[in-house]
Amino acid sequence: MAFPGVSVIVATRNRAGTVVKAVKGILAIDYPSNFEIIVVNDGSTDNTRALLEKDFGKNKKVSLINFEKNYGVCKARNAGIRRARYQIIANMDHDCIPSKNWLKNLVEPFTDKNVGITSSYGGYGGTSTAFRKEIALKIGGYDEDYFYYREDTDFAFKIIEAGYEFKSVKADYVHDHVETKPQGFFGLAGYVFQRLKYHQNDVLLYKKHPTDLTRKFLDIKFGFLVNPAADFGLATGRWKGKGGLEVSSPRGIKFIENKSPLHSIAIVFLGICYMLGLKAARLYASLRFGKLLL
Repeated sequence: MAFPGVSVIVATRNRAGTVVKAVKGILAIDYPSNFEIIVVNDGSTDNTRALLEKDFGKNKKVSLINFEKNYGVCKARNAGIRRARYQIIANMDHDCIPSKNWLKNLVEPFTDKNVGITSSYGGYGGTSTAFRKEIALKIGGYDEDYFYYREDTDFAFKIIEAGYEFKSVKADYVHDHVETKPQGFFGLAGYVFQRLKYHQNDVLLYKKHPTDLTRKFLDIKFGFLVNPAADFGLATGRWKGKGGLEVSSPRGIKFIENKSPLHSIAIVFLGICYMLGLKAARLYASLRFGKLLL
C-alpha cells in the first residue's frame, strides 16, 4: 500500500525523562513515508521544555508547542491537530515507546475510506490512536469540557456517530512508566479521591452520548445505573477478566493480594466501599451535569 504522511502528537507534562525516550523511539520507527512529531508541552514545571529543546530543537521532524500554563490534554491535543501538516494524525502518550512497525500497523486500515479512527490501546482509544484530520476538525476536536479522563472515548464516539468506522489494530508499543504506589494513609486517600473524581466524567460522557455506545461501554443498567459488579471489579482486580481477587488499580498498582480468608474478606469489604464511593461521585456529577448516572 502507499502509506500516507502522518503527524504524531505527543502531549506531555512534567515527564522530562520519559518524553525524551518516547520521541526518540518514534524517530526510530520504520515508516516508508513522511511523518512529523508535534510535542505539546502542557505547562510543565520541571525541565521538560529545556530537555526537549536541547535534544530536538534542531530536528526538522520535531516541532514543539509550549503552553505557559496547564490546560489539560484535550487542549494540548487540539493544538497539535491544528499544527499538523498531514491528513492522518496519531496520538502517542509521553511514556510509550513504539515498536519499529507501530505506525505502519496503526494506519494501515485507512486504505478503507469508511475508517475514521484506529487504536491499539483497547476500548475506544487513548494512546496509540490514529484518525483523519479532516474528521477531527469537523467534529470540533477533543472536547475540552473533560480536561482529563473519558476524553478519548468521547472523541471516538463522535467519529463513530459521524458515520465512520472504529478499527482496533495490533500496533505494539511499550508503556515505559510504572505508576508509583501511594505511600501512607493520606497518599492512598488522595489516590482514591483522584480516581473517584475522574469517574465523574462517566456522567459527562453519558450526557453527551446517551446512546447504546455509552450504555454498553459503561455497562449501564435500567438507563441510569452502572453495573455494581463492574464498579466492584475496578478496585478488586475483576476487571482483568482472569477471576483474580485483590485490591488493585487498573493502572497496575497492587495494594492487597489475596493470601488468606482474612484477605478475601478485606478485599470484598474494600471493593464494596469503593463501589459505593463511585456511586456517590457519579451522583454528585449528576447534579453538576444534569444527567442521572449512578
